[in-house]
Amino acid sequence: MSLFLGILLLVGSYLIGNLDWAYIVVKKVRNEDVRNYGSGNAGTTNVLRTMGLKYAAPVFMLDALKGAIAIAVAKLMCANLDISSYWIALAGIAVICGHNWPALLGFRGGKGTATSIGIFLTYDWRVALICIAAGLIMLAIFRMMSLTSIVGMVSLPIVVLILYGPVFSPELLLALFLCCSTVFQHRSNIKRIAAGTESKVGQKVQMKK
Repeated sequence: MSLFLGILLLVGSYLIGNLDWAYIVVKKVRNEDVRNYGSGNAGTTNVLRTMGLKYAAPVFMLDALKGAIAIAVAKLMCANLDISSYWIALAGIAVICGHNWPALLGFRGGKGTATSIGIFLTYDWRVALICIAAGLIMLAIFRMMSLTSIVGMVSLPIVVLILYGPVFSPELLLALFLCCSTVFQHRSNIKRIAAGTESKVGQKVQMKK
């Protein structure tokens, strides 16, 4: 029974992740596919570049919310049903997979930063706030959203190890996955950062009129 409930949780979390709000909002407002512009990514940063903060802000909050919902439901199930706490971490992994590689959008989604923030704010707000602070320091210095995301997510397993100790835990499993998936999804950004050609906050991409 616990295995069935766990699998049901993962499937539900993955499907929640498929709700790509960058794609949904831009399609609704402009009848365009946001992936055809800018970085080709269906995420908050690309909406910010193409349509501005007015639309990027709600996209960020909604993407974060779906991560929070997946973890909140998983925590509730663990507290009231006979399932391991590792299912909470796996639910976080599933919702990120749904966001980054959504079956409903041909497996071309976002990079997972906003959803990851929602996940860890709900999982352990202490870890989330420390990593957000690390990312914001990079943003203030270099004005690159990609670098902000990378530094924040790479900080996750480090902060988890500091707060939880040097043991393998559900928290560390989730942090390692979010770290690795973020670096993988930002691989082209990393090349541009190294080449000095990465876009900075404030640079916009024009969409068709």
